[in-house]
Amino acid sequence: MSPTSSESDDPSRAGAPQEAGEAGLPHEPARHGGVHPEGEGTRRTAEAGRRLREQRELQRFQRTFWVVAGVLGVIAAVFLVLGSLQGPKLTTAQVDPQRATEQAGQQLRMFANQPLRELDASQVVVEPQTDVTVRVQDDLLVVQFDERLRYDTAYTVTVRDVAARSRQAVSTFSHSFETAGASVLYLDRGETEDEILRAEVSGTGRGEVVHAAPGIQAFAPVEGVLVVARDAGGGESVLESVLTGTGDTETVRLPEGARVDRIVAPQAGTLVGLVLTDVVEQGTPQFSSALAYVDLAGDREVRILEGLDGEPVRALDAMFLPGGSTLLVHALDQSLLRIDLLAPDLVLPVDQLPTVWNLSTDGTRVSGSDSFGGLFLDLESGDETRLNPSLFEDEVVFGGETVLLSDDRWVQKVAVPDASGGSFAIVVVVDDGSGASRQLARTIDDRGSIGALTVSPNDQYVAIEVTPSVEAAEPDGRRVNPRPTSITLQIVDIETGALVRSLEGFAPVW
Repeated sequence: MSPTSSESDDPSRAGAPQEAGEAGLPHEPARHGGVHPEGEGTRRTAEAGRRLREQRELQRFQRTFWVVAGVLGVIAAVFLVLGSLQGPKLTTAQVDPQRATEQAGQQLRMFANQPLRELDASQVVVEPQTDVTVRVQDDLLVVQFDERLRYDTAYTVTVRDVAARSRQAVSTFSHSFETAGASVLYLDRGETEDEILRAEVSGTGRGEVVHAAPGIQAFAPVEGVLVVARDAGGGESVLESVLTGTGDTETVRLPEGARVDRIVAPQAGTLVGLVLTDVVEQGTPQFSSALAYVDLAGDREVRILEGLDGEPVRALDAMFLPGGSTLLVHALDQSLLRIDLLAPDLVLPVDQLPTVWNLSTDGTRVSGSDSFGGLFLDLESGDETRLNPSLFEDEVVFGGETVLLSDDRWVQKVAVPDASGGSFAIVVVVDDGSGASRQLARTIDDRGSIGALTVSPNDQYVAIEVTPSVEAAEPDGRRVNPRPTSITLQIVDIETGALVRSLEGFAPVW
């Protein structure tokens, strides 16, 4: 048997296709429906690898996600615990440092990051000390100053044990601010031109010239303008409103031949009071010391006020009560009247006083005198209280012009007799009725004279018109509001008695 026949006899080889390599022929893929079994396996392997990779990426993402979520959860829990242990936070605070010195009742508004529980004034400490009222409105804490604050002073307001509505933890709110400095307007008359100046109390020199014009008789600041009365040359006046920012001037028409004896300005508002006299060469004037008013924001028409008898109200003096529309008038017949300029036909008698000095700095009382001495009148109740001056340097004194402060003190001119009792010296004192007053001003060797007193709105300073020497004084020759040419303005700190500023001029307006 040949070798070839023995290979063919192998049953395992019978009918089997010959391997391509074995026959030495090129490989030709078999076709089963157009897909080679080996290509299908490759794709399946690739698909399985892709799924495996996606599975691994998903697992990595899930692990990362849960790790990050866990960390964030821990952080959130930490902040939640810390937040529950901490009180509310102060975000912002607001206060007007200028108005806080001018008007009582100004507010410090403190905003928190969440609604707050109610507080009381015992939790509030103010340095320097001042009385306050406190209230809460959701996330707003309001600290209201019951008194006017001092000029040019650093204040710190601290509120302790501030709690939110939703938790027990408390915190402390604190805010510091500095109030505006004091300044005063005044008039300095010259030979050919007069000047209205503004001087800072803490400054030096004459101050800044606000307006200059010849023959200024009187002036008053009213809501950003100066109301100025000037001599028109024939005895009558010219009334002008001057815009302080630009110097633009407008004339306010007066009744023909009228002279302005006094300008009465409110603390706020555009109503202005005037005291007018009709200037005539011969005959009887139509009006004399007549009370009038004008609304600078309205039709700017000057109207003369009439009393219950239909005649013009003749005024010795007039002053605005707080609010800017009601005048308190001391009439020529010594009656004290209240007139609301929004309803000028209604003239209300208040009292009868021979002498009226000043309205208190809080606008609630008026000082004056009768034949028995000094007194003050409570405008709300109508009660009169005797104003008995305390001893000055263990001497009995006689009281004169008085300005009542917002507390229990008053600033007063008193006459102090000399050892012989034959002459008197005029001294400005501050008095609280305790039995002894304290000196604020006195002329050198008592040679001078002391004029009007004007206290700053916050009771911190008093401006005093002083003529250094009566014997050497020369009049300025003006028909309205005449003064000696040597008159000066002395500004004194009421608390310390220190002279803080001296200016050449008069008619101060805070």
